[in-house]
Amino acid sequence: MPPPQAGESGCDLMKRLATDLKASIHNSETHAAGIRARITELEAQADPDQGQISALKQALDVLLKKIEEERASLAELEVVISENC
Repeated sequence: MPPPQAGESGCDLMKRLATDLKASIHNSETHAAGIRARITELEAQADPDQGQISALKQALDVLLKKIEEERASLAELEVVISENC
């Protein structure tokens, strides 16, 4: 957790963290969509590179897990913000 910026209250810090998490989730979702598109593109080829497809699927799984964890963290943070700010 990053330290508060000068003059930043606890509520301000949590709101900034929530905003950062939302941005990270959005960026990860965009990246995941790109990976899905690349997998689809490779699978449509006559002789697809199964190694590359497998690697992309693994990367996608890791990214989806990260998104899920960040969404859970964001939900918890939003509860704390709504209860305390």
